[in-house]
Amino acid sequence: MDSLYKKYLSTKNTTDLETRIDTMGDIIREHPKLMDYIETKIDSCYGTHKVYLVHMKVGGVDMLKVGYTKNSVVSRFAEHRYAGRENIEIVGVLREEEFQAKGAIDFEKQLKLLYCEYKTTTDLTLPGKGEFYDIHHKDTMLSGYDRTINPFKNVFGLKSPN
Repeated sequence: MDSLYKKYLSTKNTTDLETRIDTMGDIIREHPKLMDYIETKIDSCYGTHKVYLVHMKVGGVDMLKVGYTKNSVVSRFAEHRYAGRENIEIVGVLREEEFQAKGAIDFEKQLKLLYCEYKTTTDLTLPGKGEFYDIHHKDTMLSGYDRTINPFKNVFGLKSPN
């Protein structure tokens, strides 16, 4: 059996952080491409994310959507892997602010609480399908976003990986 693999198996379940870090370092040095995958995961859990409020048409019906993404809003909704995507049109990005990952999650959660009474339903199956809101509350939602944003700019920490 390969000695590095054997080392990995023997340290995989240890609680000793330094031993785990040393083993991971050895594996990365042996397989440097692994660093790209690790950085992608770290970016998901610790990197920059955007919290957005967008005006969309879903099946021809105007509505608002709140959410967060590592990418831009436009690229987030350009992903064609979701059923119903062809029924979505971005009319305009109303807000799109950057936060550290934990700040983005906490801010989005606060916005959902703030906006809960304005929710509307769709037939979409994509991630975030429950984050659509009635367009008639646009001004109130924009005001809530602007009024609530500042404390979350200073929130830092880990979020769960996607």
